[in-house]
Amino acid sequence: MTKRKIVAIAGASSGTGKAMAEMFAARGYPVALAARRGKLLEEIADSITRSGGKALPVPTDLGKWEETRDFIQHTVQEFGGIDVLVNNAGWGIRSADFDELSSDEIDQGLSANLFSVLFGCRAALPHMKKQQNGQIINVSSILGKRSRSGLALYTGCKHAVEGFSRSLMNEVSSLGIRVSIFAPAAIHTPWAEKAGITLPEEIHFLDPQDIAKAILYIIETPEHVNVWNMDLISREQRIDPL
Repeated sequence: MTKRKIVAIAGASSGTGKAMAEMFAARGYPVALAARRGKLLEEIADSITRSGGKALPVPTDLGKWEETRDFIQHTVQEFGGIDVLVNNAGWGIRSADFDELSSDEIDQGLSANLFSVLFGCRAALPHMKKQQNGQIINVSSILGKRSRSGLALYTGCKHAVEGFSRSLMNEVSSLGIRVSIFAPAAIHTPWAEKAGITLPEEIHFLDPQDIAKAILYIIETPEHVNVWNMDLISREQRIDPL
C-alpha cells in the first residue's frame, strides 16, 4: 500500500477544517489538527481515531509564531514528517468602514487571516526543504481577487495571501515543494454571521464538504503537477463583474 501523505490542517476545529480532517483521515491520511479551541480538536481527533484513522490534536493560536512553530514540530515528531500544510485558519472580521475598526480588531484580523499563513509557511518550509518534497495549500478567498465594501481589512489580507503565495511558489518550486492558492466564494459556515453580513438565504452556498473535496483533489494531483490557483464558487452565486 502506498504511504499516505502526512497532512497538517491549520484551522481544523470546525467548518471547512473539520470537514477536511474527517475526509482526509477516512482516506487514510494521518492528520495533525491545529486551532485555538482545544476541546473541539480533541473531539474531532477522538472520532477519527475510533473510526480507525490517525489524528493529532494540537491546540494552537496560529497568529502566534511560537505556537505555530510548535504545531509543526509536534506533527513531525508524531508522524515522522510533514508532506502537506493546509493553511485554513481565518476569522470573520467585522463588516464596517475601515476607520471604524478598533486597533484590537485590526490586530486580530491580521493575525488570523495573514500572519497565520506566513507563520505556517515559515514553520513548515525547513522540514519540506530538508526532505526536498512538500505541498503548501494557502486558503484565500474570492475576495483575494475582488473587493467588498465594509471588508477592506479582510480583502487586503486575502490579496496579501495570494501575492505572497505566488512569490513563494517561485522561490521553492525548484526544491520539490508545491504551493497552491485555493480561493472559495461564500461558504455555508458561521463566518458571515460573525462578520455581521447577511447573505441571501435562497442561494445554495458552498458546503464545507465541497471545500474538503477540492482540497483533496489538489493534494492528490501527480507530483509533477502544481495546481497553482483554484477558485471555487457555487453556480448559483453571482459576482458581477467577475
